[in-house]
Amino acid sequence: MRPPWFKNRLCWWLVLIWLPGGAVLASDPVVLPGTGPPSMPVVVPHESGEVLKAAGVSLAGQLERIFSRSFPVAEESPGVAIRLGLLEGGPRGAMERERYSIQSTSRGIEIEGSTELAVRHAVWDLLYRLGYRQFFPGQTWEIVPHLDRITLDLDVKESPDYASRRIWYGYGFWDHNREAYGDWVEKNRMEGGFRLNTGHAYGQLIRSRQAEFDAHPEYYALVGGERRVHPEAKLCVGNPGVRGAAIAYALDYFAKNPGSDSVSADPSDGGGWCECQDCLRIGTPSTRATLLANTVAEAVTAKLGKDHYVGMYAYNYHSDPPAIPVHPNVVISAATGFIKGGATIEGILSGWAEKGATLGIREYYSVNTWDRDLPGAARGGNLGYLARTIPDFHKRGARFLSAESSDNWGPNGLGYYFASRVMWDAGEASRRDVIVEDFLEKAFGPAREPMREFYRRIDGENEAARLVFDDLLARLYRCLDEARGLAAGDPEILARVDALVLWVRHAELFDRYRRANGPERQEAFEEMIRHAYRMRGTFMVHSLALYRDVDSRDRAVAIPAEARWQVAEAENLWKSSEPFSSGEIGEILGSGLANHVAVDLDFEPIAVEDTSLVPAGRFMPLPDFPAGSAEAGRGERSWYTVVGKVPATLELRVTGGLIEHYRDRGHVKIGLWKLGGASATGEDETLVAEDATVPPDGEEHRVLLEVAEPGVYRIDLDDGRDLTRVTWPDGQVMSWKMALDEYPNLISGRWTLYAWVPPGIRRIGLYSAAAAGELINPDGEKCFDLTAEGGKFLSIEVPEGMDGRFWKFQAVSGRVSLLSIPPYLARKPSELVVPAPDR
Repeated sequence: MRPPWFKNRLCWWLVLIWLPGGAVLASDPVVLPGTGPPSMPVVVPHESGEVLKAAGVSLAGQLERIFSRSFPVAEESPGVAIRLGLLEGGPRGAMERERYSIQSTSRGIEIEGSTELAVRHAVWDLLYRLGYRQFFPGQTWEIVPHLDRITLDLDVKESPDYASRRIWYGYGFWDHNREAYGDWVEKNRMEGGFRLNTGHAYGQLIRSRQAEFDAHPEYYALVGGERRVHPEAKLCVGNPGVRGAAIAYALDYFAKNPGSDSVSADPSDGGGWCECQDCLRIGTPSTRATLLANTVAEAVTAKLGKDHYVGMYAYNYHSDPPAIPVHPNVVISAATGFIKGGATIEGILSGWAEKGATLGIREYYSVNTWDRDLPGAARGGNLGYLARTIPDFHKRGARFLSAESSDNWGPNGLGYYFASRVMWDAGEASRRDVIVEDFLEKAFGPAREPMREFYRRIDGENEAARLVFDDLLARLYRCLDEARGLAAGDPEILARVDALVLWVRHAELFDRYRRANGPERQEAFEEMIRHAYRMRGTFMVHSLALYRDVDSRDRAVAIPAEARWQVAEAENLWKSSEPFSSGEIGEILGSGLANHVAVDLDFEPIAVEDTSLVPAGRFMPLPDFPAGSAEAGRGERSWYTVVGKVPATLELRVTGGLIEHYRDRGHVKIGLWKLGGASATGEDETLVAEDATVPPDGEEHRVLLEVAEPGVYRIDLDDGRDLTRVTWPDGQVMSWKMALDEYPNLISGRWTLYAWVPPGIRRIGLYSAAAAGELINPDGEKCFDLTAEGGKFLSIEVPEGMDGRFWKFQAVSGRVSLLSIPPYLARKPSELVVPAPDR
């Protein structure tokens, strides 16, 4: 185990014997900053390039901050010195550009790398071993130790486990974060020596050869009997001209970018694959995409050599392995999302490896449209997931890892930092607790205990903590209030705590927005956006993503033209860069403590992924209970269904306009969304059908929604807060979801529905704001009054033999949210969806 690192200004004599990922050998100890004045010089040879010279200057500057003594930078020195230089022989191929060594000798400390980039990595590694940290971007999260003297005994040999390591912002940079992000990347050795290009590339190919494609419309994919001419179209890979154009594009790319290691041959996003006979004869989309990538790789390596590569994703419709071998210089980055047909990422990796592919991973650590910078909502904030998957992918042969992420270091910062350590050395995953302890000690010092609880609660692995969101906010504000008190007098620690206060305030404001309706929703949305923009310099939330995207997915809110994200702050009433004062942050904290109350529950809330749903009848006998009803409702509502055999048709019988004086609200709008799996549009949720044919006329209309692929679906309905009745054929799988964060807007009148209590559940935990209603056990006995005006958490005992069965919520008026059992309800057990038993 690594010895504890030093802290405070003390005279330390330490022999470093733990060397992560490298060899440990006996060597001559060296004393820093030296045995007397002057300090040990940093020697950078005259012939060095700009990167190496800059690394020498950085090292000298940081050592001066650590030891409070000047470290001169020189081109040569006859005495004891810290010497930077290149290893003899240079890199052994494109994948070996980051090897370095750090060795203490009688001449000082020798730092050598296979490239100048490798030397720069070594400089930051040495500083890390002295206690320096850059946990998150920005000066607030920089840790500079203060030392008088230290003895080092080093023989380090390092190279990364992943040749390319990327944690990048899906919505890009704004005016404030590019430089800070680049600084974090450098200091945490995240700039890989190999540049892998795998982005969707068919559009670039078309644009680079536009005249040729204009002259040959047959190069575009044939879809529905017509050539789909589009800037991001799929291609007719069966046409030899397309393959020739792809070769020409790749060779031209390398000619214009001589330092590039790779060119992408990945298909454009979504569906629209060619249906011509030549393409169908080649095989599946995966086989076609691989054929084109192989063709390019063969031509590129023949002309430019074996150190040039072609990148491609295993993603969406081309995620499954091809029927043909893969060229060894084609790097296949398997996407961990949008997986087709229920396959697993492990199966995809093994399948492509069997075909000879060089492997990489395309990850999703944070996608703003999915998680909105909320606690525990993204993989990047789930340390257990990171500790498990990064080493496992490496063990399965992956040597590249690119993770779409966000500028949201509030919920995910500790995860991003931890991932950077494990991407370099997969063995670091086993030291998770040590790395977290190092972070808490260095970043928060005397406030580390409340901050330990804070980070425990926002860890994505702790799913139960965020199910009762008001309780989570209350406890997070409590932790920060205690930490602020313990850190009083230390402005550096207070700045970190205050940044997290502002992030929790964002979570509070976003929660208020997503729960609001009517004019209050627009007001809450504006307050959330204003706050996100003003705090953007903390890097705690991805302000640009929120500002650009949220309103585009919510028809109930809008940003005035004069307040759009592109409008400069001087002309924009929604934008302010005024720093938050300590008093303001104190007021935010006080308000948060007053407005949110922690709840002590005697049951354990559960989390269920909607994509894991199956019909209840698939794995359990179904009792023939009388059907309940919940036909009419107002506003927005949703149902969940699962389709097995395709093609299939979902039938709804819809009656809109049940409130005559609200018939000016327009037609009833219905959308069918596919959840997870392959996506024709490249989204986690894919809109596959829409209907707006039902007028608000009080008459029943039949709506048919066609389904082409098996999977889990959600049906959304919006009637503009009119009153609409919806029914469907008996036995069609259709379930409501009634959770804390998702529930029908308003079911009119009293409703009666069934829910499933899994085996082993001893208490039914729920939140009720019902004006009336009863819970009926599987034997038909009334066992609990659900009335809870004003809203409260309820806990009902499940007697022996009553678990693993269906319970009825009878004649309920108002809202109920299920917490300790799957939050899905249906008219009868045969129409219910439940989590698959192995999930």
